[in-house]
Amino acid sequence: MLMKKKLLITTFCMLFSGLCNWHLLHANTAPLHAEVIELKRQGWKVTETHSSVEARPGIKPYQNLKRVVQVVKYRLNKGTEVLFCVVEYDSQWDTIHESCADSMQQAEKKLRQ
Repeated sequence: MLMKKKLLITTFCMLFSGLCNWHLLHANTAPLHAEVIELKRQGWKVTETHSSVEARPGIKPYQNLKRVVQVVKYRLNKGTEVLFCVVEYDSQWDTIHESCADSMQQAEKKLRQ
Protein backbone atom coordinates (compact mmCIF):
# COMPACT_ATOMS: atom_id res chain seq x y z
CA MET A 1 0.00 0.00 0.00
CA LEU A 2 2.79 2.40 0.93
CA MET A 3 4.66 1.64 -2.30
CA LYS A 4 1.54 2.33 -4.39
CA LYS A 5 1.04 5.63 -2.59
CA LYS A 6 4.65 6.69 -3.20
CA LEU A 7 4.37 5.71 -6.86
CA LEU A 8 1.13 7.66 -7.24
CA ILE A 9 2.61 10.78 -5.59
CA THR A 10 5.78 10.53 -7.70
CA THR A 11 3.77 10.15 -10.91
CA PHE A 12 1.56 13.10 -9.96
CA CYS A 13 4.57 15.32 -9.20
CA MET A 14 6.25 14.44 -12.49
CA LEU A 15 3.07 15.05 -14.46
CA PHE A 16 2.39 18.35 -12.69
CA SER A 17 5.94 19.66 -13.21
CA GLY A 18 5.75 18.65 -16.89
CA LEU A 19 2.49 20.54 -17.36
CA CYS A 20 3.86 23.63 -15.62
CA ASN A 21 6.84 23.77 -17.99
CA TRP A 22 4.97 22.69 -21.15
CA HIS A 23 4.96 26.22 -22.58
CA LEU A 24 8.78 26.17 -22.63
CA LEU A 25 8.79 23.37 -25.20
CA HIS A 26 7.29 25.68 -27.82
CA ALA A 27 9.02 28.89 -26.78
CA ASN A 28 11.06 30.73 -29.37
CA THR A 29 14.58 29.78 -28.31
CA ALA A 30 16.34 31.50 -31.20
CA PRO A 31 18.44 34.49 -30.12
CA LEU A 32 16.59 37.79 -30.27
CA HIS A 33 17.61 39.75 -33.36
CA ALA A 34 18.10 43.22 -31.90
CA GLU A 35 18.52 45.45 -34.94
CA VAL A 36 17.09 48.64 -33.38
CA ILE A 37 19.19 48.19 -30.25
CA GLU A 38 22.32 47.66 -32.34
CA LEU A 39 21.57 50.77 -34.42
CA LYS A 40 21.19 52.82 -31.23
CA ARG A 41 24.57 51.52 -30.06
CA GLN A 42 26.04 52.70 -33.37
CA GLY A 43 24.86 56.26 -32.71
CA TRP A 44 21.43 56.28 -34.37
CA LYS A 45 18.81 58.33 -32.50
CA VAL A 46 15.13 57.38 -32.34
CA THR A 47 13.22 60.49 -33.46
CA GLU A 48 9.71 59.02 -33.83
CA THR A 49 7.90 56.03 -32.36
CA HIS A 50 4.41 54.79 -33.17
CA SER A 51 2.95 51.82 -31.32
CA SER A 52 -0.28 49.97 -32.07
CA VAL A 53 -1.94 46.67 -31.28
CA GLU A 54 -3.55 44.72 -34.11
CA ALA A 55 -6.06 41.89 -33.83
CA ARG A 56 -5.34 39.29 -36.51
CA PRO A 57 -6.98 35.94 -37.18
CA GLY A 58 -5.51 33.01 -35.31
CA ILE A 59 -3.39 30.36 -36.98
CA LYS A 60 -4.47 26.69 -36.98
CA PRO A 61 -5.30 24.96 -34.71
CA TYR A 62 -6.33 28.21 -32.97
CA GLN A 63 -8.02 29.84 -35.97
CA ASN A 64 -11.09 30.64 -33.85
CA LEU A 65 -9.05 32.74 -31.42
CA LYS A 66 -7.94 36.31 -31.97
CA ARG A 67 -4.17 36.75 -32.36
CA VAL A 68 -2.79 39.94 -30.82
CA VAL A 69 0.21 41.53 -32.55
CA GLN A 70 1.94 44.58 -31.14
CA VAL A 71 3.52 46.71 -33.87
CA VAL A 72 6.10 49.40 -33.08
CA LYS A 73 7.37 51.65 -35.88
CA TYR A 74 10.58 53.67 -35.45
CA ARG A 75 12.20 56.48 -37.36
CA LEU A 76 15.92 56.75 -36.65
CA ASN A 77 18.35 59.51 -37.63
CA LYS A 78 22.14 59.64 -37.74
CA GLY A 79 23.38 62.91 -39.18
CA THR A 80 21.54 63.31 -42.47
CA GLU A 81 20.74 59.58 -42.80
CA VAL A 82 17.26 58.25 -42.00
CA LEU A 83 16.16 54.67 -41.35
CA PHE A 84 12.73 53.21 -40.63
CA CYS A 85 12.22 50.08 -38.55
CA VAL A 86 9.20 47.92 -37.77
CA VAL A 87 9.14 45.55 -34.78
CA GLU A 88 6.26 43.10 -34.31
CA TYR A 89 5.50 40.88 -31.31
CA ASP A 90 3.10 38.03 -32.12
CA SER A 91 1.31 36.70 -29.01
CA GLN A 92 0.30 33.38 -30.57
CA TRP A 93 3.79 32.39 -31.69
CA ASP A 94 5.58 34.33 -28.90
CA THR A 95 8.01 35.74 -31.45
CA ILE A 96 9.54 39.11 -32.27
CA HIS A 97 10.25 40.05 -35.88
CA GLU A 98 12.17 43.15 -36.87
CA SER A 99 13.05 44.86 -40.11
CA CYS A 100 14.74 48.14 -41.07
CA ALA A 101 14.99 49.92 -44.43
CA ASP A 102 15.25 53.33 -46.11
CA SER A 103 11.45 53.76 -46.10
CA MET A 104 8.63 52.50 -43.89
CA GLN A 105 7.05 50.70 -46.86
CA GLN A 106 10.29 48.82 -47.58
CA ALA A 107 10.69 47.87 -43.91
CA GLU A 108 7.11 46.54 -43.78
CA LYS A 109 7.61 44.64 -47.05
CA LYS A 110 10.84 43.03 -45.76
CA LEU A 111 9.04 42.03 -42.57
CA ARG A 112 6.32 40.17 -44.51
CA GLN A 113 8.86 38.10 -46.50
